[in-house]
Amino acid sequence: MVMTIKGLNIPVNEKPLLSEEPSRPAPMMQKIIRRVPIILALTVVYFAAGKLGLRLAIINPSASSVWPPTGIALAALLILGYDVWPAILIGAFAVNMTTTGSVATSLGIAAGNTLEALLGAYLVCTLAHGRRTFASAEDVLKFAFLGGAVSTTISATLGIASLSAAGFIAPGHRAEVWLTWWLGDLMGAIVVAPCIILWVDRPALKRSLRETVWGGIAAASLLLLGVVLFDNLLPFAFRDYRMAFLCIPLVVWGAFHLRAHEGATLVLALSGIAVWGTLRGFGSFAGSNVNSSLLLLQSFMGAIAMTSLVLSAAIFQRDSDHAALEKAKQELEGKVMQRTTQLQERIEKQKRAETALRDLSSRLLQMQDDERRRIARELHDSTGQELAWLNMSLSRLQTDMQADMQKLSVDTANRVAEALGVVSKVTSELRTMSYLLHPPLLDEMGLSSAIRWFVDGFVERSNIRVSVEIPAEMERFSPDLETAIFRVVQECLTNIHRHSGSATASIRLDRSPDGITLEVADQGKGIPEEKLPSSASAGRTGVGLRGMWERVRQFGGDMEISSRGTGTIVRVVLPVGTGGEVVPERSMGA
Repeated sequence: MVMTIKGLNIPVNEKPLLSEEPSRPAPMMQKIIRRVPIILALTVVYFAAGKLGLRLAIINPSASSVWPPTGIALAALLILGYDVWPAILIGAFAVNMTTTGSVATSLGIAAGNTLEALLGAYLVCTLAHGRRTFASAEDVLKFAFLGGAVSTTISATLGIASLSAAGFIAPGHRAEVWLTWWLGDLMGAIVVAPCIILWVDRPALKRSLRETVWGGIAAASLLLLGVVLFDNLLPFAFRDYRMAFLCIPLVVWGAFHLRAHEGATLVLALSGIAVWGTLRGFGSFAGSNVNSSLLLLQSFMGAIAMTSLVLSAAIFQRDSDHAALEKAKQELEGKVMQRTTQLQERIEKQKRAETALRDLSSRLLQMQDDERRRIARELHDSTGQELAWLNMSLSRLQTDMQADMQKLSVDTANRVAEALGVVSKVTSELRTMSYLLHPPLLDEMGLSSAIRWFVDGFVERSNIRVSVEIPAEMERFSPDLETAIFRVVQECLTNIHRHSGSATASIRLDRSPDGITLEVADQGKGIPEEKLPSSASAGRTGVGLRGMWERVRQFGGDMEISSRGTGTIVRVVLPVGTGGEVVPERSMGA
């Protein structure tokens, strides 16, 4: 049974109360219970680091300029989640209770340390991409400001307030203790936390031997320089010079040859060497006031840590961008190759289709010529013979009628004469049609005679004057080639008669060692430039022009049509050997 009160669904068990199951803990408490081993381990680590840090507390037992627990707590929350906060609270309370102060001050300090870590982790997750903050130089700066400078003010402020309320800090020392507290927590956040996070999230990248060697040399050089500077190994004449800044070039060098987690570890090791030497009175920051010396050293180490982190992030960004560009390049090359392959396959298919189409066109043209020969032969041998017999019969009939005119009427004689005229005309037209389909002169006398015979008939039928220029010594060619040239001339003159409106035309046939050149020109109205056909648009021209293209291409030739606005020129070039044989076909579509 469920009872609803103000929008809340509250389950109500109808069984007796003694049989009710215990209520389940909240989700956060469930996580905390499941993580008890992790929380205990983190508590121990935090406690140990806190005791180590408080051993360096100088101006106040609870305030140290070296405080690694801040970095441990911030890294733990970013890696493990917010539900491990009890470890920070318990660890901080135990550290302060076993050092100095009361339960109240220890609780106040522990609460400040816990809130500091929670706020820092929240700000980094919200505004600086959480654990991925060290992948970007901008996010590194946000991490240092939000997780280091801003959140650590809570711990320093609450800690100073708790100690002041209990009378453990004199009023005149509060500012110095607050600065020491805040700066120690800040350095813990930007020196210790990056090292832990980067080691946990280190990428599995391969490294060349050369890069490994240079990285090792850079790390060894920096550590050696740190030992020399902070362990009193400098010559006596140089000990009064502030030479700690010589570490910066080596840090920069290391950032180019070391991974980010290795660079952070190197900075942490250098920080340990520097703190150890400064406490012993050695190094560029050692002075009479040990706390001030440590504060100066921590400021220096903060600059060193930020230099390393920012450079590592910038180099990581550069490498990531380079890798992304390389990947994009490979993908693009793959797509280009794939597309190129597809285009090549398409081109091959188109070439095969064009070849098949040309073969089909050649066969169709051959069939057309063969059919013309057959029809011409049938008209000449069969129909022509029958018309000749009819003509002879009508002639005999007319002769007989003239011998006996008195027995027949005049009308009958006229009709016989008219029928004889019609038969003669049909016979002449049939003979002309037969010759046009396939002129016998083409086979018997050759191309030159066939063209001249056709031109004579064309002039008579069309009243268009045509000039013919053909060398007298023109030799014979193959029958198919002569037929192709004759058909081109025939189609050109037909188009001139139908479309150009020209009163004149010219035909010029030249023979050269390389081939034959045919030019057919007129003085008609011409063809607009945008409508001029070309070899690329042959498939979109008329049937006659398309047939001309195919005939020329069949022999590996080329045809060009040009117009000057007042006339049109058709120029055909066919490759022919010196013996009249056809040269092997060149690239189709040339």
